[in-house]
Amino acid sequence: MNNQETTLPEVFTPEERDENEKRKLELTDLLESREAMLLVGAGSSARLSYVTWDGLLTDLESLALQFGDFKKNEEKRTAKPLEYAEDIKSHIKEKRNDDLGIYYDRLSDIFEPKSQRFDDFHRLLVNLPVRGILTTNYDTVLEDALLAKKLEAQINLEERVNVDEKPLVIGQDAPRYIHQFLLARYNDPHLPQRIAHLHGIYRHPDNIILSSNDYTETYGLYVEEDSKTEGNNRSDIKEVWTLHRKILWAVLATRRVVFVGFSMDDPYFNKMLEIVGKDLWVWNKPIHFAIMSIPSDISKASQARLKAERIMRDYGIETLFYLDTDGKHQGLVDIVYEIARKLGIPIPL
Repeated sequence: MNNQETTLPEVFTPEERDENEKRKLELTDLLESREAMLLVGAGSSARLSYVTWDGLLTDLESLALQFGDFKKNEEKRTAKPLEYAEDIKSHIKEKRNDDLGIYYDRLSDIFEPKSQRFDDFHRLLVNLPVRGILTTNYDTVLEDALLAKKLEAQINLEERVNVDEKPLVIGQDAPRYIHQFLLARYNDPHLPQRIAHLHGIYRHPDNIILSSNDYTETYGLYVEEDSKTEGNNRSDIKEVWTLHRKILWAVLATRRVVFVGFSMDDPYFNKMLEIVGKDLWVWNKPIHFAIMSIPSDISKASQARLKAERIMRDYGIETLFYLDTDGKHQGLVDIVYEIARKLGIPIPL
């Protein structure tokens, strides 16, 4: 692991670099307060060769092509990934007479554990002093890191580590376990540390939330993926405050959330952030944090800054940037390492 403090090159002015360091200190203070909730996205598992959104859709696209005249649409795959996922799913369902078994089997295969089940980065994530870890990932990388934490404590004859490495899946597990998770382990030391999956898990692929219709049913609202119409609801969709919608609203409204491994382009998350902002009048106020990459290319870096300004203005999310020079997001690892060291968290050798 790189133990050098993260620096940003000339994509930022000296003033902007100072501002980024200030945000890093603010994030460290937030984590030290034990009041933050960690929300982990696909970028955290990509370092173990799990697919990101584009890779997932490319894989499912190849499956759809096996069953007749499916039309590839690279533009839609990029601009409207949820709708494109629905196109793929619908095509397979139609060609296989409503049998989606092969589609679900592919999802399970894509996200089942790799030979390397986690790495030092994930060990650091599960050791951060947060109230809970919520993830949209379908894999169990974080659970494997939790189990390693538990076994390591046993081997070293340390005080018993109170963790439950069994995944908690919102919408599938008993509501009382979800209630315990929302209570947060720092409110009650007897509650175990757990990982809560918001959108399903590979072991139950038929319940994975992936396509636009999955999202509409799960969150009780329809959100356009087109940037010009994002946030507009379809008139024929009756809005319902589903369990997922209630839980996400509660988390975003009552916790300060740290987004890790997110691009902040998910239209449903953004819609929920928008709803919370309107309900509580929290526009343009620093509440949450997102640790996000910034390109070394000056023009692309400018776009990243504009995006950071937008999510701050609209959703109250401060952006802490890191430079991604290797495609493996080592800059993200360096930031988490640096924060962990300042908080006195044991660093994996």
